Amino acid sequence: MTERQYVEGKKPDREIPADKIGRLELPTEQDAKSRTPGDEASGRTSPFWVKCWSCHQYLTRPLSPPSEQAYTCPNCGAVNQI
Repeated sequence: MTERQYVEGKKPDREIPADKIGRLELPTEQDAKSRTPGDEASGRTSPFWVKCWSCHQYLTRPLSPPSEQAYTCPNCGAVNQI
C-alpha cells in the first residue's frame, strides 16, 4: 500500500474573500481503504487530500489539483490555505 499524497493546510495570513473559499469533503470509508488499480485506468481522478492545520484531520475533494486558494474544513470550520 502506498502512502497517501496530501498537502498540509496552512492558516491564512490574510483575509480571504468568501467566493475564493472552497468546500472540502470528509473522506468516505471507501476512500480510507486502499483503492483498486482500476480506478485510475477507468478515468476516475484520484482525490486530492488536505490535512487541516487546526484539527489535523485528512480531508478530500474529488478532483485534483485544487482550483481554489483556500478550503473550509467540514470538521472544525477552519480555513486552510493551500
